[in-house]
Amino acid sequence: MLWLGFAVSLLAWCLLSLGMEKHYAQACAGRYDARRARVWRGLGWVLHAAAFAGFAAWKGWEFGPIFWAAVLMLSALAWSLSLTLWPKASAKLAVAVLLSGVATALLSG
Repeated sequence: MLWLGFAVSLLAWCLLSLGMEKHYAQACAGRYDARRARVWRGLGWVLHAAAFAGFAAWKGWEFGPIFWAAVLMLSALAWSLSLTLWPKASAKLAVAVLLSGVATALLSG
């Protein structure tokens, strides 16, 4: 669950940053669309809330928010480093991490 929460948070940061024109131009080729950016930002916030709910369900209200805050900080650091070092591949990296998180959650039972 920890890796899945990290993956969801990383994808949420990806969507939130791609909702900004500057980061979109840095990571993607093509024209920036403000309507699509609003959808991406909304999905980013939904994924952050889903990660919070997942950690609260997994560890309870005593430790869930603590795990969520730690994963939130680590995923923000990982996303900002990937966007800085590999801007064109960063969105694909976020999706690959999410897929590995889902696979790990399914295989671990």
